Amino acid sequence: MFHFYYFYIILAFIALVSFFYYILNSYYARVYNDDDNKIKGNIKDVTAVIPVYNENPEIFESVIKSLINQCGSLIVVGDSSYEPYRSITEKFNGRFIYLKKHSGKRLALVEGIKNVKTRYVLFVDSDTLVPEKATLSMLSKFKRNVGGVGVNINIKNDGSGIAYASEFIERVREVIFRAMSYHGSILVADGRCAMYLTEAVRPLLLSNDFMNKKILGKRTMLGDDIQITSYLIKSGYKVVKDYNVTVQTEPQGDFKRFFRQQIRWSRNGWYYFFKNISNGTARRAGWFYSFDLLYMYIIPIAGLILVSLRLIFYLFVFRHLDYDAYYMMRFIMHDIIPIARHHFINEFYYIHILTSAVTDIFGTVGEGFFILTVMGRIPKKRLRTLAYGALGLLIMFIANIYGLFTFWRQGSWLTR
Repeated sequence: MFHFYYFYIILAFIALVSFFYYILNSYYARVYNDDDNKIKGNIKDVTAVIPVYNENPEIFESVIKSLINQCGSLIVVGDSSYEPYRSITEKFNGRFIYLKKHSGKRLALVEGIKNVKTRYVLFVDSDTLVPEKATLSMLSKFKRNVGGVGVNINIKNDGSGIAYASEFIERVREVIFRAMSYHGSILVADGRCAMYLTEAVRPLLLSNDFMNKKILGKRTMLGDDIQITSYLIKSGYKVVKDYNVTVQTEPQGDFKRFFRQQIRWSRNGWYYFFKNISNGTARRAGWFYSFDLLYMYIIPIAGLILVSLRLIFYLFVFRHLDYDAYYMMRFIMHDIIPIARHHFINEFYYIHILTSAVTDIFGTVGEGFFILTVMGRIPKKRLRTLAYGALGLLIMFIANIYGLFTFWRQGSWLTR
């Protein structure tokens, strides 16, 4: 019986931690000031590298157009994709590198960095539109010890539920990353658009650990952005985010693809969660980085335990069943109601009610404040975004749980 007490004590503690997580992230996100720096950069010092694999040609050309006046040179790496990408690239005086064999985004980035001669390299996905003066703004963030600069992500609103759900999740990430930026480090510079000191990342990208990344002996093409971010932090650099720059990317085509995307991100996240804790990256990044990292990956497990305990409570208390697993199976299989232990039911009932009150009160206040902060980052159609966002968070929760137990299954680079 005592193990139930321990579960509830742990859950009550997690409820308090959750309260402080939501309150602190909301507060730091609100007070963080992404001020304009006086550091001036030269776009001629930037080479843009765009890997492309079976992208919509019209979207790809729009991406190229958004970059031609924002960098000194432009390199497109066709990952088994030749035309019309070569013609579009050369039409705008870019350099096209063709990889005959489909090898994935990682090796496309490697091939690109081999040909970069400038001080900075800008990695951009083939479906991500970069706004005007974005590179100049990103260059201004390269203060002392900054090795990488990420940007804000906006999901193109095509009217679909996927777009609204994805946008809500991006705004949640923005609030969390703004809070982390207040303390100097972010979890990941999103690979859809990020700028780096070339010589800071070149050793990693040309290493066997990057080109032939393996997880539990299996080669993976995913997680390049989080690996680069972790490498820079471990190497003593800071990775920051430029909130003055918001790039636009396409939503997933349907909820099935959205779910698969969340699974891929979850698997990568779990792997680097364990790695960043074990190799000291989290400690080097600071206490708030470590706090957010631990919470973000522990809370899905705590949530699963909380839901399971509440189901057990409703099953055993309201049906007056004994908590013993043997009797539970007998009831499920044979519809036999075992003899209830009245004193246990009473104790279990009061503990459950007390713990539920603590978790519900603190959870409602903390989450409510956090949601208000997130909604403040959404300019229009807030209720629709919130509704689909709730569905998106549910899908993300399921993907996180599934990803924990399958994180070694890392597939190849997938795109639209």
